[in-house]
Amino acid sequence: MSVSTLQKDICNNVVVNGKKYLVLTENLSGEHIITTRIYLGGTILSSKKADYKKLMDAQDADRKIRDLMQKEHEQALIMLGMEKTKEEETTVHYVNKLLKRRKYQSAFKLVTTALEQYPDEPILLSYYGYLEARVNKNYAQGISTCMKAREMILERAMSGREFFNPVLYLNLGRAYLAAGSKEEAFEAFRTGLMFGSENEDLLCEIRDLGVRRKPIVPFLPRSSPVNKCIGKLLHNLHGLRKA
Repeated sequence: MSVSTLQKDICNNVVVNGKKYLVLTENLSGEHIITTRIYLGGTILSSKKADYKKLMDAQDADRKIRDLMQKEHEQALIMLGMEKTKEEETTVHYVNKLLKRRKYQSAFKLVTTALEQYPDEPILLSYYGYLEARVNKNYAQGISTCMKAREMILERAMSGREFFNPVLYLNLGRAYLAAGSKEEAFEAFRTGLMFGSENEDLLCEIRDLGVRRKPIVPFLPRSSPVNKCIGKLLHNLHGLRKA
């Protein structure tokens, strides 16, 4: 990403599915407006304006205007990244990449935008619930949204339309963690492992809790090969993360 010394523009060339796009964000200081455009060839595919007149009298106005430029530009890049979904990445995969980089705000905005197009998609709704708790600290609403997503999937699974997905319990557990409810978080993670015993994210979350608790699969003894196998996976994964 290149930024001019006068902070007049931010420019990126991005290749998506073999096509080269130009993302340009400009500060029209005379009009107190930031414009962000996406070009393909010489054609403008999208254009967005952000008025910053209210920031002119604020303390650190220059910094706030610069931050707004960065934010608008990043949003355009995220939206352009969603074009990869058909061939390279699903929206969920892109969200997970943002989460691994700890860009929770960007992930939340991406999920919110995707839900506008796919409001009945339970996996997206599940991520929305977790990030609502994590980013906005609306813990009760976030947990409730994760549970709603789980119920939607359960209804589809019962009708044979969709298999249960452990990520629903991953996001529910993370929402509980954001709220400081470790016991509930652990139970959600453990239940998720019943649907995906080798899910690395679930294994990492349980290991990070660092407390010896009930067997992962509650109806089997701790000495069961299943519980031992999952325990070894947790141990090995913890070792890899430390390396």
